[in-house]
Amino acid sequence: MGPLDADYNDSANNSNDIVTDAKWSKIFPPCTAEFEMSSKFITRALFVAFSVILKRRKILPPDYFSKNHITEKISCASLNFNNEKALKIAQLLKNTGDAVQLGYLKEIALVITENEQDEEAIEVYSFKFHYFDHGVTAQFNTTANGEQLSPFERLAKLEYQGTASVRDQLVMLTKNIVFLCEKVLEKLPETFDANFRFDYTDQAPVDYRVEGCFNSTTFYTLPAGIQSASIGHLRPGHHATLLDCSSIFIADSYQAELSLKRFTTKLSDKLGFVANDVLYKTFVTDESSSHRTIGMMAEDGTNGGNKSNELSQDSPVMRPITRRDSERVNKGRDSPYVKKVHSRKR
Repeated sequence: MGPLDADYNDSANNSNDIVTDAKWSKIFPPCTAEFEMSSKFITRALFVAFSVILKRRKILPPDYFSKNHITEKISCASLNFNNEKALKIAQLLKNTGDAVQLGYLKEIALVITENEQDEEAIEVYSFKFHYFDHGVTAQFNTTANGEQLSPFERLAKLEYQGTASVRDQLVMLTKNIVFLCEKVLEKLPETFDANFRFDYTDQAPVDYRVEGCFNSTTFYTLPAGIQSASIGHLRPGHHATLLDCSSIFIADSYQAELSLKRFTTKLSDKLGFVANDVLYKTFVTDESSSHRTIGMMAEDGTNGGNKSNELSQDSPVMRPITRRDSERVNKGRDSPYVKKVHSRKR
């Protein structure tokens, strides 16, 4: 059995909230309402999403991947368990799921830098997490001073709408990754380094780290003026996560997100999905499908400034890292970091 093969107890399913697709059930829980199944869905979604990024951004060579399916009709490339190096990455992502289940993971980022051990990134794919208390959403629409909420703040008020909606969110997220990598981003340079880096919540013990990581004082920083785009979100029963990309190879954030919005709308119509509005940074959408420009929306502040983190131990493909907040630094936590996922030099 591979590190992410399904092992679900169907007795936990809600008969009114089940996806019966056979391909889906090989990887994902048929129902994502319960806490355990919500956690397992997030673990497998991270595996699928990062597999697609690593493949479509050409960070790893073709032999690291094999064909897989999200549903009977939707296929994707995923890390190949028969490839020893790819299997180690898959195991790291499975271990990351343990941190999600404990409520300890705040962010996991695939960080691409010009050189090994650089702190400043040229491109970052970041999943940030929100944990719900018994599935209850946060009830707020604006900040205390009346300003529009950031995408991550809006994530905290999303309602769980059933497993079929979660399936649609994952399909659209993976399709958006492909579109972004192939239609929006410029090519990566001939030489670069890539690794996984982690940030933990305040609930995590000071000495906690994802298994397979080692300590470091490095997380990542972003150059001034770097552009970014929201790719998609996932909202199973007890969790929510938002994926975005910051890259020096995005020419303009608004144009990138507008292109993604047009693509998402067209694809939703084609697949017969109910369009789940992505939590864009540069504009917001309403139920009438109109949008209004509100300028570049700041996130929760985690992408600016220095960050301290955690690296992954023997991953031959990338090195993961984890940030600690300033108050956590005072507690003495070292940064978690994963050894490089890939270093491409030609």
